[in-house]
Amino acid sequence: MLSEPQIQRYARQLLLREVGERGQESLGAVRVHLALGGVLAEAAAAYLRAGGTEVQRAGSPSGPWASTPPLVDARPSRPLDVVAAPDLPGAVGVVVGTAGGAHALWSIGEEGCGACLRLAAGVLASPDLDGPRGVQLGTLLAFLVQRRALGVASPLEGLQVSVAGELSTLTTPECAHRPPAVPEAVLAALVHHLGAAQPDEGCAVLLGKDDDVRLVPMENAQAAHHARDPEAFPRTARTAFSLDPAAWLAVLREADRSGERVVAIAHSHPAGPAGFSGEDRRWAAPDGQPLLPGVAHLVVAFQDGRPRSARWAVWSEGDFLETDCPLPR
Repeated sequence: MLSEPQIQRYARQLLLREVGERGQESLGAVRVHLALGGVLAEAAAAYLRAGGTEVQRAGSPSGPWASTPPLVDARPSRPLDVVAAPDLPGAVGVVVGTAGGAHALWSIGEEGCGACLRLAAGVLASPDLDGPRGVQLGTLLAFLVQRRALGVASPLEGLQVSVAGELSTLTTPECAHRPPAVPEAVLAALVHHLGAAQPDEGCAVLLGKDDDVRLVPMENAQAAHHARDPEAFPRTARTAFSLDPAAWLAVLREADRSGERVVAIAHSHPAGPAGFSGEDRRWAAPDGQPLLPGVAHLVVAFQDGRPRSARWAVWSEGDFLETDCPLPR
């Protein structure tokens, strides 16, 4: 609850429907650490402090923006880092940089993907922190921090200022570093399809468009490959799976016609490990790079004929990272 001095100080902000008392408390709950200097940091600190957010500066503040008083009775508990490229913030923060003469600011929240931020900000160099452009960037920096504090920001969002000073939003890269969201009904149908293939491994493809994901059941072609050429395919369908080339091509053509994309490839371990095995890794990234960039893999392990666990494997920065996938109820 705000104190009387705080209510008097932030009365104009409290009247804003987008802020109000709860929003003002959120602004005061953030502690911003500015790990950069120049006019940009001075301007950002002035706007943030005036709005009720505590700011910690690297070094001694100076200049016309330095005298802004801190928040009254601040008890901030949420850290937020602001850094200059090529450095990157921690879990929550903003990075400021420049590329091709334009300046960019990327803001990331707790739900944001760090790998996507590294990809987006990887082209940025250390920015110009002084002059009129520094003041402009400092204002935008304060705006992004306040959006993050108020809970209205996207997990990852960015702004760009062109060489001519024009402002535009940056396109957030489509995240391929986290498991996709699959409706429980689709996941249940997938597990049923994989279970029906026992004692062999089952396989399937998940196609998606926007927020819709659908199941495309596939047949395990490993038995036919092994029977035709056991030297090239020494493992049977009991311990391996493969997609029939013609069927796989048909799925890709269907996805192209419908504007969908391959979200994931799923297969089962009827009696194998409950995760992405070494053989699975070699199949998915035969030369150390993913065979299908941006496509996740889902492994459902069975025991005594029943599904016992499921794990996602998603390529991120040089390796497949595994996370649990809750089985449908």
